[in-house]
Amino acid sequence: MNFRVIFAFILASVITGSVHGQYSLDVTDIVSAAGSNTQVSVNIDNAAPVLGFSFGVTHDGSVLTPLGIDQGAITSQLNGGIGAEYFFEDLAPANGPGVILACITTFGGSLDSIPVGTGQEVAVLNYSVSATAAPGTFTPLTPVTTLGNPPTNIVFTVGGVSVFPTSTGGNVAIAVPAPSTPVVSNADACTCNAMISWSNNANYNSIQIRVAGSLVQTLSGTATSAMVTLPLSDDTICVRGVANGVESADACVLDSCPVFTPPAPIANLACELTSNVPGTGCEYLLNWTGTGPYSAINVSIDGVLVATLAGTATSSSGSLPFSPAGANFTVEAVDICGDSVNTLSCSLLCEEGPTFVRGDCNVDGNNNIADVVSALSFLFGGAGTPQCGDACDLNDDGAFDISDPVFLLTNLFSNGNNPPAPYPDCGLDATDTDAIDCANFPPCP
Repeated sequence: MNFRVIFAFILASVITGSVHGQYSLDVTDIVSAAGSNTQVSVNIDNAAPVLGFSFGVTHDGSVLTPLGIDQGAITSQLNGGIGAEYFFEDLAPANGPGVILACITTFGGSLDSIPVGTGQEVAVLNYSVSATAAPGTFTPLTPVTTLGNPPTNIVFTVGGVSVFPTSTGGNVAIAVPAPSTPVVSNADACTCNAMISWSNNANYNSIQIRVAGSLVQTLSGTATSAMVTLPLSDDTICVRGVANGVESADACVLDSCPVFTPPAPIANLACELTSNVPGTGCEYLLNWTGTGPYSAINVSIDGVLVATLAGTATSSSGSLPFSPAGANFTVEAVDICGDSVNTLSCSLLCEEGPTFVRGDCNVDGNNNIADVVSALSFLFGGAGTPQCGDACDLNDDGAFDISDPVFLLTNLFSNGNNPPAPYPDCGLDATDTDAIDCANFPPCP
């Protein structure tokens, strides 16, 4: 006599009276990885003690392979912890694929039954999941009354009466593997932008990027890198794969925006005119110091940018037109984030003055011993102020003294240095910062 005949006989012998209340059998949902083993709970709600039950559950044989059925948390406690006395499984019933379970709590003596309760686990279905199961898909586990020959009912034995509970199926969701842990690179301390990269461990439909728990980007399923803005303090940067509407676990790294340290300011700005070209204008030279790093040095004249130099530059030169108004220079250091570190300022006056030849102290158009005599007469003979004082400042030191005639004598007779410019042609005093001026020099136009 097989188990179905025995079970039917027992049920027939106790079916009397009627039963009221809520009765249900539910197959739970579970998430499992392809290639793994999984366990699915079967739970019941019963408004009165249950002495026996049976059910069948179908599955997709290409995805799941049944391994066995274990007693659940409530049935394993029966009979002093021995479990149900009759617990029969059929893993390959007729009309499958599926499984059948028939259970009788006790055969005689002191009848032990499943007590009144809800969500009570009566069985655990064990399956292996195919390694080729597609991540993000679902395979159903459906309670049915068509498995076996004769077919097995979904039935509870309650107080001598067969009760046919409502039933709800479950699903085995094939887990979506998470991408690899992202790697952060090329972090920019100015913008806090950084590149993250990862590898994909499944065929995703999309990739989600989260920073500090908030979704910031949704990318194509083939993406393996993205630009993100790092949080100001350590927090999570996570990558999540989505396949068939199912999300993977997050793959996360903890990171934050690099700390930016501004460079020291530039200093020691020196400004000078290096030449005064008649009819043209002046040449200027600016010098400064700075350790950087700077992304650029900006030079402006009267508020107008005239040069953007490399961050390593420490000088700048250029031309100025003649003007009775001074030129106002500004030198600005710019840090690697594009912000101003500091600015330094100075002014230069480029005026067109009388042209002369230095060393022609007697303004006769020649450089000779007569100029030495003229200088000595001015210094020691009471000859009066020379017409062009700059021409008699023979060594261009900004003063009249015995050194001037000595300088010219050395030049004329001892192969000494030539007088400083302008010499030997007419020109302007490029170092006209002293009190000596040139009122008139007829030999020059």
